[in-house]
Amino acid sequence: MTAVGIIGAGTMGAGIAQVAVTGGWDAVLLDVDAEIVANARASIGKRLDRMVEKGRLDDAGRDAAMARLRPVTDAADLAGCDLVLEAIVEDLDVKAKVLRGVLAHLADDAIIATNTSSLSVTKLGDAIDVPHRTVGMHFFNPAPLLKLVEVIAGERTDPAVVDRVASIAEAWGKTVARAADVPGFIVNHVARPYYLEAFRILEDGYASASEIDDAMKRLGGFRMGPLELTDLIGQDVNTATTRSVWEQLDRPPLLHPSALQEQLVADGHLGRKTGRGVYDHGADGTVEALVVERHDPPSDPALVAAVEAFVTEATAERGDGRAHYVFARILVALIAQAAHAERRGVATSADIDTALKYGTNYPNGPFEWSRRIGTDACDALLAQLNSNVSDDRFK
Repeated sequence: MTAVGIIGAGTMGAGIAQVAVTGGWDAVLLDVDAEIVANARASIGKRLDRMVEKGRLDDAGRDAAMARLRPVTDAADLAGCDLVLEAIVEDLDVKAKVLRGVLAHLADDAIIATNTSSLSVTKLGDAIDVPHRTVGMHFFNPAPLLKLVEVIAGERTDPAVVDRVASIAEAWGKTVARAADVPGFIVNHVARPYYLEAFRILEDGYASASEIDDAMKRLGGFRMGPLELTDLIGQDVNTATTRSVWEQLDRPPLLHPSALQEQLVADGHLGRKTGRGVYDHGADGTVEALVVERHDPPSDPALVAAVEAFVTEATAERGDGRAHYVFARILVALIAQAAHAERRGVATSADIDTALKYGTNYPNGPFEWSRRIGTDACDALLAQLNSNVSDDRFK
């Protein structure tokens, strides 16, 4: 029997424990707070009960999974775990301190994994003095439902450790995308323009929030538009991720934070959790909260032709000129960022496509889009867009 130790019994830790026990592993769920551990066990039990009700699990499977779950409050109970995964606060010093306290109880070949979404795997491995067996294993919330796991190799991680963790995630029913230890890994690195260009179009007055979101859903098949998605994520969380990736990559213009979005955060309009963000989420329904001075998109004939050529190859759906401009500008920026990421060595094109489809539920990966549209049409549109901006971000 193989066993995983999970440090932190919050929402993410409990979700990962559920994934492990339903995947046939023993899971030792550790938290210093006995009440949190007890609540986590109860919440896992309720979710497994719902799976039985929906026919996705039988009673015997539910009972076996719960028998494999062992909530504990003492780090010594992690002894014997083949893999230890931390899912605690996003603070490198705190993670390192906790892991150093755990290492004394583990075998010398136990793998140390971090569920961090933003911190350096390399720095964490160095901080706990076992860089060769420290790896990133980034689940997405809610862990039992979202398929993607990003597996991140630190600069000194043993390749065999990376392979082992990838195989474990796949055995638990997850889809794996491998990434280098770079800011944002794959999803948070590549997806930035989906949100940023939407805010910039809104700032330019070329379309309203609802027009932007509708264009991406109707023309591109995206499940959520970029602006409504930022309200769901939280404007503060989305902005912090953008600024972190932008600064760590030496401030590329394509990833420059949006002044409008940062003003929302400064004003306390964080999205659904505060009742207002880009939209007002009130008792009477959702309505646009941001009204900007309206302008027509650029009418330069070469740009209009490039937009139409791009949209014709991207989708058979019809839309007005404004919707075409919105859709083309956002999607080509996303494609460009994916190409930058591949050249930076973030991940292969296949792993980038996998991550964006399974981590953000995009209908296609950016390289799938670019193959459908053609690099000539993408390059032509980028060149025309770049001639209409002052920061060279589409160059």
